[in-house]
Amino acid sequence: MTLLEDDGLPPHKAWPLLFVGTHRRAHRADPEDIAFGIYAFRIDPSGGADSMMPCGMTHAAQPGWISVHPAGKFLYVVNEVRTLDGRDGGAVSAFAIDRENGALSLLVSRPLPPMPCHCTVDASGRFLIVATFGGGSVHLFPIEPDGGIGQECDRHIHSGSSLHPQRQTHPHAHAVLLSPDNRFVLVPDLGTDSLLIYGLDSGNGRLIPRPEKAVKLPPLSGPRHGVFAPDARHFYLINEMSATLTVYDWQAKEGRLVSIQAVDLLPPDFDGLRSGAAIEIHPSGRFLYATTRSHGSSGMPSKPGQDLLIWLHIDLYSGLLTLGDRLDSGGGIPRSIALSPDTRQLHVAHQCSGNLIAFNLIDGVPSPTGQVTKTPVPVCMAFAPSPAD
Repeated sequence: MTLLEDDGLPPHKAWPLLFVGTHRRAHRADPEDIAFGIYAFRIDPSGGADSMMPCGMTHAAQPGWISVHPAGKFLYVVNEVRTLDGRDGGAVSAFAIDRENGALSLLVSRPLPPMPCHCTVDASGRFLIVATFGGGSVHLFPIEPDGGIGQECDRHIHSGSSLHPQRQTHPHAHAVLLSPDNRFVLVPDLGTDSLLIYGLDSGNGRLIPRPEKAVKLPPLSGPRHGVFAPDARHFYLINEMSATLTVYDWQAKEGRLVSIQAVDLLPPDFDGLRSGAAIEIHPSGRFLYATTRSHGSSGMPSKPGQDLLIWLHIDLYSGLLTLGDRLDSGGGIPRSIALSPDTRQLHVAHQCSGNLIAFNLIDGVPSPTGQVTKTPVPVCMAFAPSPAD
């Protein structure tokens, strides 16, 4: 598959590439598809109202999460669908990146259970790990020398449930998060209110379940995504259903988590929908960013939530969080956030309103730039290194 449009390519090819994955529709009840793949942009590091330069779109079946290989030459995409090419289930696909013009070329796709929702490449660049929401499972694939995905080499299916009568009747693995030393994989499971831990045996291509290290969260938390602190001493988890953050001490040698703080992302006494979404940490380790949503893909609830970008201070010694501010995110359903490579901007992708909003970061504190880039149903983002990197 190839780039469809390239006439918007800016002359400065050293600008960072931003890839944006999309869902086909902002809401399940929408009458027709309006997004069809992965959109690419060049980002002018100097900022400004026109600093997002489009350089094309590559067709892909509902790319709900994208991950860039550490070498910067390959892009991995989960096809977040229930059926694909006449069979039940989704897929994970590999693309080669032309870093001069942002073009993507499909290398291979591998089948998965329904609704794969997250993937990551291990630090060695040799393995791809995938979480499936519909299957409640975790999958391990080898990465071939040409960037393609080999045959699946390991799979683990979760079990259990939690209290919500619709959303937590089955496991729903929501992310696969590698420890900084590449020895462990943390898997938030929204359906079981659990944070599961696997050992990564890269020598034999295996994920080793470590149930004795698993963490159980309060009922109706709905763990979603997480990030490690740059110093590898703390881990931050965002919980979708409770719209909270949980802070853990990370004992790296043992691969063990110890809960030390819980923070509510929404204002005190808020009684509308609670829906935590994205989380990101500043490379300095001093700031954490998160979003909450007014509603989800099913439509507006009777008591909507709030579309917010929240930033928090991190104490570098204890890892504890202090609220900085809650800001209007600039659109509906801020599902994904991404730091620019130079950490001067934070980009927010809004699924419902179909836009990318840029915030300047002044000493880590976000402020709106006024830069709005229309993009249909954006749900995930990933930067790729420029050719000069």
